[in-house]
Amino acid sequence: MKIKIELTENSYLIYVDYKLNKITNIFKENKYGNKILIVSDDNVFPLYGNLIKEGLSTMGKKVFEVILAPGEKTKTFNQLIKIIEVCGKNKMGRDDTILTLGGGVVSDIGGFASSIYMRGINFVTVPTTLLAQVDASVGGKTAVNLPFGKNLVGSFYQPSFVYIDLNTLDTLSNKEIKQGISEIIKYGIIKKKQIFDIMEKETVDIKQHYKFLVTESLKIKKDVVEKDEKEKRGLREILNFGHTLGHAIEISHFPKFTHGEAVALGMVGETFISSCIGLCGKDVFYKVKEVVKKWELPFSFKNIKLEEALEFLSYDKKVRQGKIRFVLPQSIGKVKTGVVLTIEEVENFLKDIG
Repeated sequence: MKIKIELTENSYLIYVDYKLNKITNIFKENKYGNKILIVSDDNVFPLYGNLIKEGLSTMGKKVFEVILAPGEKTKTFNQLIKIIEVCGKNKMGRDDTILTLGGGVVSDIGGFASSIYMRGINFVTVPTTLLAQVDASVGGKTAVNLPFGKNLVGSFYQPSFVYIDLNTLDTLSNKEIKQGISEIIKYGIIKKKQIFDIMEKETVDIKQHYKFLVTESLKIKKDVVEKDEKEKRGLREILNFGHTLGHAIEISHFPKFTHGEAVALGMVGETFISSCIGLCGKDVFYKVKEVVKKWELPFSFKNIKLEEALEFLSYDKKVRQGKIRFVLPQSIGKVKTGVVLTIEEVENFLKDIG
């Protein structure tokens, strides 16, 4: 299946459920240049890197690679410079391509490198994790982290295309799959109750639902990104549900929680806040908490150092004069954006969450 992201400039296709060894068919187009840099990590490149490299080399492309350590610790300026230097040393031009192969970390940093090397070269992303397939690889957000905040330095830079082979999910650990599950639950809460219902009821084999869940999640993101590509209109804010609080927990407790685990906690916490201010009923909070718990994601704040998390919350990009904008649920499938709270109010609410 192909999903087209229709933008004023730089529209692109997402290829969903295509075999990895067929990606070379797209590179037959001249616009991707003669030199390809694969940015991947130690976990993913040994599985799929040589397949792509050999396929592109057979076409006559000159292929290089940068293999990074897995995880958020890789999203730094030092690693960004490493990628750019490889581009420069191999005399890559503006018509050449950086291809990211892996999860959200490599697409974030590889995409950012693509956006600033020669003021922008081709960027192709091949997401191999469930989290990246449903979320991180689409939408054009690229970034690196700073010591006191996630994704604080970056750019909006759309890929030339996104290529998804669902078979790559078979190699993922249960922990890695659950990261993607967290984002899928988010899509169900913000926009599509049918997704939430599957996550609430499914008890046997989530694999049978992969294609539907990935496709429907991407359609939601497509709709939002097309209407508000660079977060100018406030519409894209809907995608931040669970992430405002989640990012603060993730970086303040690093490396205790993965991104997906922190977002799960963020969704529970933000739904609790919503119930406290009367935007949703307690039943919605309990539903969200139970589905997060069902998928063995973190749901309790008992061991969260709230003061430390809220200190990092103050660095959030959405903070204005000590106040922060939240996306809060009204019901399953419907949220309210632009809910402004002070950090002190957030702290007072979350003290009672347990």
